[in-house]
Amino acid sequence: MRFCVVASGSKGNCLLVQESDTSILIDCGFSSKKLARLLEPRGFHLDGLDAIFITHEHNDHVGGVRSVAKGLDIPVYGTSGTIRSSEQALQGLTEVLELSPSSSVLIGDLEIEPVIVPHDARQPCQYIVNGSNQRLGMLTDIGHITPFVIEQYKNLDGFVLEFNHDTALMKKSAYPPVLQERIAGAYGHLSNSQSENFLENLDLTQLRFLVAAHLSQQNNSPEHVRECLDRVLSSEVVQHIASQEEASPWFDLHIG
Repeated sequence: MRFCVVASGSKGNCLLVQESDTSILIDCGFSSKKLARLLEPRGFHLDGLDAIFITHEHNDHVGGVRSVAKGLDIPVYGTSGTIRSSEQALQGLTEVLELSPSSSVLIGDLEIEPVIVPHDARQPCQYIVNGSNQRLGMLTDIGHITPFVIEQYKNLDGFVLEFNHDTALMKKSAYPPVLQERIAGAYGHLSNSQSENFLENLDLTQLRFLVAAHLSQQNNSPEHVRECLDRVLSSEVVQHIASQEEASPWFDLHIG
């Protein structure tokens, strides 16, 4: 199994996961045209996609789902709450399928497990993807780490984890207090320190790749995130900070 963070941030999010001949997207916050442009340097063509899984209804995650799914005639999966809240974004699609929060879905060579998380959306979830003996976790858009999340995100080979904001930077920012409270609240986004603390409490023995994702352009910096990662990760773990404008390299979980 290999993965590529196509883009990550407030302007659009997308993760591509591939195992053998099976390829899925998790979220797509931009048009099929931009998606194709971002993936061209990675040698991936959109006609290889088998399905799209969505995490929640915010536009930076579902804004481009319809154009991609309709053009390729592929199914879209989400929780019942997410589908209902994304009705306009998914309008006209013929195959929109509800996920059970307690059941995984098999798409070709991939098994996709939804994980319900606390966020300011209607029944939001994140995902763990299992391939042939490899396990990839995606965890962004979550306000705080719950015992359930800790239990689910064990024994990962790859991890795409939110490092949204630096608390001190946000307090000095131009963001109004109400917005700061929403972002830092229990249903907002993880701070650098929250994500670092989460990693400190996980068994990272198997971990080979860690991608820091969903960085705020106003309230964070790659330098702040790298300091956190350097404190908590061993030198054997490959680190990467996801970009809003350029797809990451492929990270191959068979190699590490």
